[in-house]
Amino acid sequence: MSRQAPGSTATKGTTAALIALTAASCLQVVDPTANNIAIVGAGTELDMSSSERAFAASVGTLALAAFILTTGSLGDRLGRRRVMLAGLVVAAAGGVITAIAPTTLIFMSGRAITGIGIAASFGLSFALLREVLPNQIPKAVAFWLAGQTAAALILGVVAGWMAGFGWRYGYLLLPIVAVIALLMCLRGLPEAKANDPGPFDYVGLSMIAITMVGVIYGLSGAAESGWVSPQVLIPVGVGLVAFVVFVWWEARSSHPAFPVKLFKDPELAGSVAVGFSFNMWQAVVMIQLSMLWQYVFLYQPLQVSLGQLPMNIAMVIGAIVAGRLLSKGIPASLNLIVGHVLLIGTLVWMGFSGTSTPYIFFAIPMVIGGFARMLNETTMGQYFVAKPPPALTGAMASSKTAIGQMSFALGTALSSTFLFGQYGRGIAEAFAQANVEPAQQGYYTGMITSYVSGGDLSDYDPAEVERVIGEASDVFVGSFNTTMFIFAGILTVLAVISTLFFARANAMRKAGTLVDGPLTLDGTPVALAAGGGEGQSNASPKPDPDENDRT
Repeated sequence: MSRQAPGSTATKGTTAALIALTAASCLQVVDPTANNIAIVGAGTELDMSSSERAFAASVGTLALAAFILTTGSLGDRLGRRRVMLAGLVVAAAGGVITAIAPTTLIFMSGRAITGIGIAASFGLSFALLREVLPNQIPKAVAFWLAGQTAAALILGVVAGWMAGFGWRYGYLLLPIVAVIALLMCLRGLPEAKANDPGPFDYVGLSMIAITMVGVIYGLSGAAESGWVSPQVLIPVGVGLVAFVVFVWWEARSSHPAFPVKLFKDPELAGSVAVGFSFNMWQAVVMIQLSMLWQYVFLYQPLQVSLGQLPMNIAMVIGAIVAGRLLSKGIPASLNLIVGHVLLIGTLVWMGFSGTSTPYIFFAIPMVIGGFARMLNETTMGQYFVAKPPPALTGAMASSKTAIGQMSFALGTALSSTFLFGQYGRGIAEAFAQANVEPAQQGYYTGMITSYVSGGDLSDYDPAEVERVIGEASDVFVGSFNTTMFIFAGILTVLAVISTLFFARANAMRKAGTLVDGPLTLDGTPVALAAGGGEGQSNASPKPDPDENDRT
């Protein structure tokens, strides 16, 4: 049960409002890029230890994950526009604190504040799409996704340019973007909040915060420490226990911050599988393909960025096309099947890589996969905007980001573990077959490390270097290929799960037990709860334009 500010309309200044919301979402795409570039210089100047540098690099992401549902729930209560604007201010302040930080503690505090601000601005900019364009949500979601992806192409270059003047300048890009977005969002955006949200759900939101931080923090160390190490098992275990408590609590609460009963709706349940699928695909391709290019083909960081540029451009096009298809009534289930098949196919394709494979071999699946990824995300995103009860639009829209954070971390951890685990075993087998003594293994390992890092190899015999590097490259490419095939299998499982849920939704729609539009708190479609009639033929959600006036 949300309402708009008096005098606001869904059509007045729609394009300007969509651009403003897209600008607010850009903080999420510029911050990781700037942080990845600038953290090295910050760690050196502030004399961080290796553990401090690792935590400093991730504290912003952890803060975002911890507060994403809390800020969404606050938006439902205090006003989504108001909390989003506050998030932009907080993010700008965090960026400035980070940039001027004289000590490691202040630097980490700035990064945490930045993460909290981004949680509010990003999640609620997504939620407000429902208020700006209520009858064309697929179009609004497509515009929002395409805009931020296009902005990422430009802002990534700007971040690198600013960081070239010093790491502190790199962190100032986010405050600049936040202030610009704030000025754009001050006018023309409707306010929306719940009329009677009930008491704040401290227990549920605390449990999901612990879940997000524990699981993401634990998964981030899996590749380095091993899956059975205490550094992984303890935080992940705590996170999973907290998640069980969260589900139990939310299912029984009379005023849940995030009613898990909504996922009785098969389209929402299927969308969760979709979210895990395309986020894991992106993690695998972006991170492990970057590793392959740098380790085997000796690409420089700039070459890696430019090499992945076609994928980002394809994402922009994919979001636009998906929005148009959904707006024209193309069934969501068809979009998702096509998207899944293309994503799986690109992983299988890259699984046939070789040590002399040309760039174009990777460019083709990157373009196809980038397009397919946004085909799926746009289709999934419309449900997280249109399906929740109006009173919980903020929390539900923010949950899409939570799913993304969790699945990207899982994809990164699993793919890194698979790839480097196989690589380590392969190198050990190569040593054993060549009868290399343990005392000599360090010598060859040092040779491989020097080669990858561009170090001096003049002290090694050239013929020996060629032989050893050739064998190591073969092992790495073999590990990469196997990892691609494994994830093609994982995505196939997720695709089957998603397809089954959407097939059930189509069957329910034909039977008149599922209609398009928002749900009640117990997961029942509003139209049916109010005595509505048969379902509509189009699988894309079409919220009632008068839903904000319902009590």
